[in-house]
Amino acid sequence: MTVADLGAVVPAVLALPIGFVAAWWTRRSGERAADAALSAGRSQAGAAIAAVHVQVRSEQEFRRQDVLAEASFAFLRAADALVATVRRLSSVDLDQRGAQLTEHGRAMESAFGALEVLASPELSSPAEQLLDRCRSLERLALDRAVLRPAVEALECGWCDDDTEDCDHPQHGAAWVAWCLLQEWPDKRFEERRGERDLLEFCLLESECLSGDEVVRVLALADRCPPSWSAMAGGLTRDPLIERVTSLRAEFLEAARSACSHLSVTGRAA
Repeated sequence: MTVADLGAVVPAVLALPIGFVAAWWTRRSGERAADAALSAGRSQAGAAIAAVHVQVRSEQEFRRQDVLAEASFAFLRAADALVATVRRLSSVDLDQRGAQLTEHGRAMESAFGALEVLASPELSSPAEQLLDRCRSLERLALDRAVLRPAVEALECGWCDDDTEDCDHPQHGAAWVAWCLLQEWPDKRFEERRGERDLLEFCLLESECLSGDEVVRVLALADRCPPSWSAMAGGLTRDPLIERVTSLRAEFLEAARSACSHLSVTGRAA
């Protein structure tokens, strides 16, 4: 075979693998482009799905806060309704007082149950403290409705000038009766028994209370429950209500923090 013959054969022999390689390379390039496009599509789809998930979680969180805010507000309304009932209980007929307390107490328990399911520990803790204080207030409300109004009525019966030097019998009786009631839980049993007649006389002499009210005050004085001082209060203080009001403010602040995008409000009764 001559050189000329070899020159003619070699290009023909090389034409087949070169064509094959070119075809393979073209196909491989196409596959890589397809893979890149597929990868890009997957990345875009993943980013879109992630964005949807973020949006869904955000919407769910907003809905959760909406429900939590409503549950918090319902709990506050129930607490305020109970406190308002306790405040006006002395003006309610005796046979209706217990039923009204029970109604509002149950409403508050129900509201707390709904809130407890949704609330974080940072919110459920002050809510539970407020609930416990309202439970205590409910337990003491019937006795408070006897003692607190009596103390306030006696204060209204004092002399407008110098109470201790006043010689008006009714004014003086009101002052002595008020002092006895304020000091009553600090006295020993024997002292209370010895001064009971004096308390009765002063209550009647002051004419600040009706006969039935005097009977109820004396019955309470005979029992002298442990929370006497808190129920009686003082000239400007009402300790039982003050404690509830303080815990209410703490709960309201916690509710506002828990529902950051909402305005949780509630006016105290």
